[in-house]
Amino acid sequence: MQRQESARSSAKRAQIQQGATRVFLREGFAGATTDAIAKAAGVSKQTLYVYYRDKEQLMVDVLTSLLTELNRDQAALAGSRPVDSLPELRAALADLASNVLEAVCRTDYLALTRVIIADSPKVPAIGRLWAKTITGGVRSVVADQLEQARRVGVIQVDDVQVATRLFVGGVLTYVLPDGIVAAGGTVNPPSAEQIDELVDMFLRAIT
Repeated sequence: MQRQESARSSAKRAQIQQGATRVFLREGFAGATTDAIAKAAGVSKQTLYVYYRDKEQLMVDVLTSLLTELNRDQAALAGSRPVDSLPELRAALADLASNVLEAVCRTDYLALTRVIIADSPKVPAIGRLWAKTITGGVRSVVADQLEQARRVGVIQVDDVQVATRLFVGGVLTYVLPDGIVAAGGTVNPPSAEQIDELVDMFLRAIT
């Protein structure tokens, strides 16, 4: 009996999250009302408050779920192949940039980023979630790859963290001005040739 109740409760929570996701990504935190969330989720306000004590808790739960989905490939990135030569490092960085840009150029990721930027002053907990996004998590992957390459003499850098920010920052210029703050709100990933050129220019600077 308990198992059935838990399954029913989990399904109802997921239903509320789905409705709230649509409202939060459309309206942001300030613009989202509990009435609108309840309507989008197909539940009463009383049911809404059974599962979430307030709008802040619901928003944090929604964003956590979205980030978990967006970061599902993070473990694969972290376990990327060794980079013991310049060609290996070049291929690893190009693949990483391509995968990250494909993910962050998604409409839901851009909408999520706008919500975090706009509402983190009002809800500090969602600001802390920013470090868990693909763009935050990928820095550790790039840093690991560059550190491997530095140890075996493939690259010559004094500060791997600075080099990491240089590379990741270059990649994200395709997203920040063109998608997050763009009027249209959408962005197409750069071509494979553009990514290759970015990687080559970066490597020329650190080798």
